[in-house]
Amino acid sequence: MKNRTTQVNQSITRRGVIAILFALLVPILIVVLGFSIDYAHMQRTRNEVRVISDLASKAAADTLARTGGDIDLARDAAKAVAAANTVAGQPMALEDNQIIFGRSDEQANGSWTFTPATNPPFNAVQVEAARDATSTDGPIPLFFGQFYGNPDFETFQTSTASFRDLEVCLVLDRSGSMKDRVEAEEIDSATRAARNCQVPAPFSRWRSLDDAVELFLDELDATPVNERIAMVTFSSVDSDDCSGTFVGTDSTLNAPLTTNTGNIRTAMDVMNTSIWNGGTNVEAGLHLGRTHLETTGQIANNRVIIVLTDGKFNRGLHPQDEAALAQAAGITVHTITFSEEANQADMILTAAAGGGEHYHAPDQETLEQVFRRLAGSFAILTD
Repeated sequence: MKNRTTQVNQSITRRGVIAILFALLVPILIVVLGFSIDYAHMQRTRNEVRVISDLASKAAADTLARTGGDIDLARDAAKAVAAANTVAGQPMALEDNQIIFGRSDEQANGSWTFTPATNPPFNAVQVEAARDATSTDGPIPLFFGQFYGNPDFETFQTSTASFRDLEVCLVLDRSGSMKDRVEAEEIDSATRAARNCQVPAPFSRWRSLDDAVELFLDELDATPVNERIAMVTFSSVDSDDCSGTFVGTDSTLNAPLTTNTGNIRTAMDVMNTSIWNGGTNVEAGLHLGRTHLETTGQIANNRVIIVLTDGKFNRGLHPQDEAALAQAAGITVHTITFSEEANQADMILTAAAGGGEHYHAPDQETLEQVFRRLAGSFAILTD
């Protein structure tokens, strides 16, 4: 009987000790569990702030480049992105002082260094996304922070986005057919011979191209991207002479790389008032454009060749070979076919080999739209 009573008492004692230990451990378990939940919450919200800073800086830099340096619109773009995303379930607010404009420059090791600036031109935007005591939204509340003396926490993320300066070479067709009307036409040999030995008429494809290039240059002048432009024209040497004057050459560097777009306008004006003729040697034009960018351009810049032709290459090798060499050198090749008589298939292959896009313009209005689109596509984000 005594043994049984002793066993019961020992059992009661053990249960009492366990109850005491449990009572002591519960608060500790709650704190540990609460901290684990809050830690996951902190990690998630840090990532949310980081994503918002990345997206907002890229939106601002892209807008800055596409609007000609409009910092108000760039700020609005950053704020709109932040407001469209949430941190801890709440849309994030950005203030003007959290959106900083400046310039980014590439270093020898391939990294980019941001320097704030007060005066344009700017090529970079830095966004400081914060949830802290100084921010509009304040710090982020924790679920169990009161149990371990930290009711909230603060996080701060910085992201910078910039766009590379531009070097572009226009490689333009000056074969005899560029003096034809934009729309397809049938002309006799006498009219063809006479037209080949005249300056381009107002109705000609070349003069339509001149209008489109003017719009392209206007668009580039309106952006904060520092651009250098060159111009090459191509035909072939086997053209007939005109009253004793030989008017055909494979390709010509009409304007070397320049920051002055007026030089390109002058080169176009010279072509508008000159007599030229020849076949369509696209390869020769691409070769000259590629070698000029390689030897004169800067590898850190966004380097682009835009090739336009109204026909089918009928001299030289296939231009896709030159386009592939350009891409290997870090130069992107875009192609444009102008008029329904152009061979789109060859230029599609050429653009693909050059890592670029092909555009077809059956009329002047579409051609102008293509050049506008290309001018607005050069904001390459670097960070």
